[in-house]
Amino acid sequence: MEDKTMKKVFGFIALALSLIACNKEDIDLQTTMQPAEKADGITITATLASKRAGTKAVVDGGDNITVTWAQNEHIAILYTKDETHYMADATITAVDGTTGAATIEFTVESGTPDNTPCQIVYPLSAAKDDHSGVKTAATLLSAQDGTLNANLDVRVGEGNIRISTPGLDVTTQPVAQFAIFKFTVKNADASATIDVKPLTVTIGSQNYVITPASATSELYAVLPAVSDKTVSFSATGSDSKTYTCSKGGISFDAGNYYRSTLKMTPHCTFTAPSRRTGLKFNGSKSNVAGSPQNLVNAGSAVNATIYYSTDGGSNWSTSIPTGTNAGSYTVHYKVVPNAGYTGGRESTSLGSVSIAKINGWCELSSSSSDGWHTTAGKKVSFTVNHHGGVLSYSVNGDPRDEANLNVHISGNKVDVSADSGQTIKKHLTITFTIAATTNYKGATATYALNN
Repeated sequence: MEDKTMKKVFGFIALALSLIACNKEDIDLQTTMQPAEKADGITITATLASKRAGTKAVVDGGDNITVTWAQNEHIAILYTKDETHYMADATITAVDGTTGAATIEFTVESGTPDNTPCQIVYPLSAAKDDHSGVKTAATLLSAQDGTLNANLDVRVGEGNIRISTPGLDVTTQPVAQFAIFKFTVKNADASATIDVKPLTVTIGSQNYVITPASATSELYAVLPAVSDKTVSFSATGSDSKTYTCSKGGISFDAGNYYRSTLKMTPHCTFTAPSRRTGLKFNGSKSNVAGSPQNLVNAGSAVNATIYYSTDGGSNWSTSIPTGTNAGSYTVHYKVVPNAGYTGGRESTSLGSVSIAKINGWCELSSSSSDGWHTTAGKKVSFTVNHHGGVLSYSVNGDPRDEANLNVHISGNKVDVSADSGQTIKKHLTITFTIAATTNYKGATATYALNN
């Protein structure tokens, strides 16, 4: 069989906001992995051009990040045979010390058709476990250590596996999938650096967490390309403060290298208040008017102040809002950061907070009296203790006896009497009703006129 030399150009465009010179000695992109077990099939040997091939100068002038192949690095060759996904482990067996070209060797399954399409994935660990393609950016980049390493230098290309004359024809050169950043973290006016650990980069709903071994002001990060997006940063400083910054309309390209200074401001932190539920008016016979109750569970803030309003935001107070009477209250809150801090929250409604009415009471000092059919012009008096509503009454019995009965109410005192010279021949019941009020439900009590 004739071995043919195949070239896979791993282009690495370098685009920077300002410049940095990097070489293999100070950026370790080498990874060492145990070779996977070779398939019992056809072994293919090919040559890859140096990783430096195809790089472009930094737009703002100067240098590139230089990356090189290393012996024993591994590349995934993904292909399909008989509707089954396979991965060939391509091992770098040698690297030319002058040109940087790498010789790779891999084995495909017996019976693989000639010119089988394949996907070339570097490094091998970037390939999905089921060999169907490349892992997502969220999976590959969600946890980083702030340094450059081979697992983040992900490159993908396409080719065809030749079987008749074993080799690899590259149809789409493998290209870098992500952008590389070097972030320098400084305070808001860039007068001093801030050591942080970790730094979280948020793009849309995805967080990319960079956690260095120790707090530092310089971190490398690898991020997916974006176009006209808002990118937000949050970091915990070595002073335990939370720092943030954010910018909209950001675009950056895969394969490019950027240097960026993050001018971060300490961010206040807070726990939002929450509305209370299940509140009931707390009045009683000894305290009919009731007492104020907190309408919310208090929030808390560090380097900020929480304000509350119960009039739609016209007036604000740091005091916890209270309510005494039964009814519905609408509470707003806002969080105002201290000077020199960012964050907080604009006026936000907690919704309606309700205080429910409770049962009222109607209590008579006497509940009955006797002798109404034998004593003409009989008269009794008693008092009614109640929750403060309007007192009314009704009489239930023989209409003729009702006509002879007089009920007079003066404040809480009730006078009940028969007309002069008249008796009440049959049993009567007087029902006293105390109307509902703002805070109490209505209540009743009965008084019996017995024969």
